[in-house]
Amino acid sequence: MGGTVIENVSNRKMFAILVSLLLALIVFFLLGAICSPQPSSSMEFIMVKCNDNEGGRNPMNWLYIRPPHCDLINDLEHFTPRFTDMRDIVFVAQMPHQRDGVNLEYSVWFQFLLGLLEVDIEYNSQFELAESALIQLEVRLGYRTRSDGPNDWHELISTNTTRTLECTPPETKAEGHLYNCAAMDLFELGSNPYPFYLINLRLPVDQETCRRDPKGPNCAIGRISDLRIIAIHQNGGFTAIWLWLKTFVSPIVIAAVSWYWNRIVGLNRFPCLLEKAIFALGLSLAILDFPLEWASLWFRAPFMLLVSDIRQGLFYAVLFSFWLIFAGEHLIDDTSRNDLASYWRNLASVLVASTCLLVYDIAERGMQLSNPFFSIWASETGSRLAYTVVYIASICVFAYFGFLAYKVWRVWSTIKRKRAAQLYHSNENRRLKALLTDHNCVFF
Repeated sequence: MGGTVIENVSNRKMFAILVSLLLALIVFFLLGAICSPQPSSSMEFIMVKCNDNEGGRNPMNWLYIRPPHCDLINDLEHFTPRFTDMRDIVFVAQMPHQRDGVNLEYSVWFQFLLGLLEVDIEYNSQFELAESALIQLEVRLGYRTRSDGPNDWHELISTNTTRTLECTPPETKAEGHLYNCAAMDLFELGSNPYPFYLINLRLPVDQETCRRDPKGPNCAIGRISDLRIIAIHQNGGFTAIWLWLKTFVSPIVIAAVSWYWNRIVGLNRFPCLLEKAIFALGLSLAILDFPLEWASLWFRAPFMLLVSDIRQGLFYAVLFSFWLIFAGEHLIDDTSRNDLASYWRNLASVLVASTCLLVYDIAERGMQLSNPFFSIWASETGSRLAYTVVYIASICVFAYFGFLAYKVWRVWSTIKRKRAAQLYHSNENRRLKALLTDHNCVFF
């Protein structure tokens, strides 16, 4: 392994490189702590309850609250639905809020928009709330641009989705007390190209299904009093600093990787495995740091979160593989060095874990490209698949770190054994020199 570029760098140059990297790291931390705002912010929307006289039979009809286009329902307890499927009850959220009479806007700098749904369920002995009850949502997501009129809403998607209610009874089981229900994922937008969004949500009830299966979707969800949406987005100031840092760092990383590979190619030999691994690590870092997110400021790019996950996954897969190769190449007594094929057992855990997480990410965020309300956890089959890949990936991670610790221990033992052998030979040489000196003194 002698003659690698890294080993030929002098101690002074290596020290200067490490100090420069440490200073750059400190500067980045200070920029994040002093100049950058919080990475994300949230808004809470208590959904307004509206009466749709057409019962959802008109697919072109939107209900909204600014300007008023909603027959307000003040209290669901005293409201009598006209339709047996209860689709005339519509929960409305218009995002973002108004502030001091001014309509706030979402910005493309916000990068993503994540919606969580919270359900307020009142305790009532006459309304059963089943354990892990299924709640079916008929939801429409609309948007409006700055050039559109206040009544011109365009449909982004209309879909039905199912979630599972995870609730615990209130400490005091009395009328009006609320169950403690966990928040549920509602939607996720991988980009934020529109300034205004509108959600119309219904909880349809199929009476025939409920008679056949009393615990079917929306059949045993208790008495719902309110729905709330928590919308989370990335802050624009954080996005700006983050992108400019990536724009500044990316050319430096690309230049460093290019310089390193040119040095490797300039040697009068083929690159060794460790040099190739270092180059692969630098290349994956250059891909990770490339400021591709600038494109989302000019184009609608719902795939950006998926691409970001894939880039991060590629970097970590190469990094974990590099650690194993780095440790293996320092096993001086190992005759299988400098051959990637000999590491297939070592790298199998990295490959399996990376593949499992990639499958999960494509199944989750890949489907959300066409349906932001999709969740792999919404169905029993999807949940089993998700749990399976997560468990397999977790087992591979534990196996990887165990094997890496074993490799590091072997490297440490090899280095100690080599130093002991060098010390032994050094002592033998000293004794031989002393013996020759004594003989010379006697001779003279």
